[in-house]
Amino acid sequence: MIETTLVSDKMATAMDLMTWKVYCAILLVLTMVGFTSSTAMTPLLPPLCRQHHHKEMKINKALLTIHNDESMHKEVFLYVQSEQCYECDLVPLVSVQKSCTVQIDSRWPTRVEVRVYDGETVLPPSMSCNEGNLTKAYQEGGNYSIYIQSMGTQNNSSINCIPVLTNDPADPNIPIYVALGLCLYLIVVSKFVYHIYKKGYIHRFCCFWSTESMMSDLGPPNNINNLIDETTQSEQTPPPKKERLKSLDTFRGISIVIMIFVNYGGGRYWFFKHSKWNGITVADLVFPWFVFIMGTAMVYSIRSQVLRNVPKWKIFLRILQRSAKLFFLGLIINSSGRGDGMNLETFRIPGVLQRFAGTYLITGSIYLFLSLQQAPNQDSRIAIVQDITDGALEWVAQLVLVAVHVGITFLLPVPGCPSGYLGPGGLERGGKYFNCTGGASGLIDRAFFGEAHIYHHPTCTEIYHQTVPYDPEGLLGTLTSCFMCFLGLQAGKIIVMHNDWVKRCKRFFIWSIVTGSIGIILCQASLNDGWIPINKNLWSLSFVLVLAAMAYFLLMICYILIDVFKWWGGEPFYYAGMNAIALYCGHEFFSRRFPVGFTVADTHASQLSLNIWGATFWVLVSIYLHYKEVFISV
Repeated sequence: MIETTLVSDKMATAMDLMTWKVYCAILLVLTMVGFTSSTAMTPLLPPLCRQHHHKEMKINKALLTIHNDESMHKEVFLYVQSEQCYECDLVPLVSVQKSCTVQIDSRWPTRVEVRVYDGETVLPPSMSCNEGNLTKAYQEGGNYSIYIQSMGTQNNSSINCIPVLTNDPADPNIPIYVALGLCLYLIVVSKFVYHIYKKGYIHRFCCFWSTESMMSDLGPPNNINNLIDETTQSEQTPPPKKERLKSLDTFRGISIVIMIFVNYGGGRYWFFKHSKWNGITVADLVFPWFVFIMGTAMVYSIRSQVLRNVPKWKIFLRILQRSAKLFFLGLIINSSGRGDGMNLETFRIPGVLQRFAGTYLITGSIYLFLSLQQAPNQDSRIAIVQDITDGALEWVAQLVLVAVHVGITFLLPVPGCPSGYLGPGGLERGGKYFNCTGGASGLIDRAFFGEAHIYHHPTCTEIYHQTVPYDPEGLLGTLTSCFMCFLGLQAGKIIVMHNDWVKRCKRFFIWSIVTGSIGIILCQASLNDGWIPINKNLWSLSFVLVLAAMAYFLLMICYILIDVFKWWGGEPFYYAGMNAIALYCGHEFFSRRFPVGFTVADTHASQLSLNIWGATFWVLVSIYLHYKEVFISV
């Protein structure tokens, strides 16, 4: 978050012993008992910064220097808080007598306020020094200064704050622009080379001077009849092939490549990381999209077995077997990277593949036993909604799962927390619900798995400083991930039941609009103030619906470009999508290891280059596997 320049050796040692989290916790306790009130006893004093030392600029940071008016002979306190921290109180960061430089988080706007300490109490801020005037998005690499001037009134305690930007920081997103430009250049060059290769221009250029080469290509004159016969045979209509949409594999490939990129660090850009609590970032897209496309592919796999008259109990055993394999792989991944062995007393049980396993088992079983698997209903009166009516019982079962999720979320009593609490706990709402992280979802996981066996470092910890463990792949969220999978399954039904590409695209678009609209209504188009905020940690209903809307739209675009007009072959994502599970497990096992993990400079350019290479490496692996016709599945 925010680091302070401390020039006193004694004070630096003290702050090394007391982490920022502990400091915030102490402050929270004292605040709750009234010790930081201006009318209370001696307030909690922040660390004292006696001199100005230049601090090295770091990634995702800006420098803020406070210049105190020495003629005032009074200390000023600097209060800060990230705007990402919803309804959090300002935290006293440092006490300034002369000048002091601190590091400010540049990822989101930061609330800043300066108050005067008269030796007994902390006085309310003046108009120019309150957070309304000093809060802004401090740009990465920026050198900011706040000059404090005494107003000479109220016993020399009234001050004026003048914020100034003293340099011209470079755009931190420049490495992204360069990477996109290089990507576009490579696409254009590769398309051009492929075009001239298909037209035979490269072969003609290399062999135009050789008559022998031309004869070897055309063959001797007495072979002309054979050439005509071969041409005639090649022009005959090939036998019909079973439809396999490359857009489905491409969609899956896009998801796995983005997942690898963000898991490897995403260039240390905040929008390539998971959201701290409510909201959506690029990293939040890929897991739900994987679940969505798993449901789409489920229609093909289960339906084909039913049409071959495979007994349903055998199909169920296969579903159960695949779920067990996914769960076991997930446990192996949870145990990776521990050279001293796995401690079973603290072994994390939930995980990404474990969530896949539970989702596949529940959604696949419902589809197998409750959805109509016979030939499509030919009644023209219901043809427009046939993909829904042919699975009416399946819809009922899925809506029951959603109702159970919503009911537990809002009605299950959580000790010390309000009913229906959906927040991160910690500093949110002034620390009123410090140990309520995740509400009912967190309570269920801690009771079922035990605190030692769930995730101890959720994304909200950095901002809210909560101390309660919370697992984003917990039990309750499995219910809504099943619904996400089911919505993907609906896309598969559309493809199977409608042969016309226009009808397919219309339905994809309608589903996108419907699910997106309901999701926006549930969150009231607000980040934090809606009925059900969009939240990946909770897998909230609004999150599932909005992500499903994006998935329907992306699938429609891929389908049009790849399978309808064939303007794009899906490369290179198509190859990654054909071996998605192998790439996922491989990138997890080789994380921070050769050949994808190196020590590089802590800059966006270096980190982005490294993480792009990591994703590219696994794309190359997938191309090689495809060339060797090796396709790994579970």
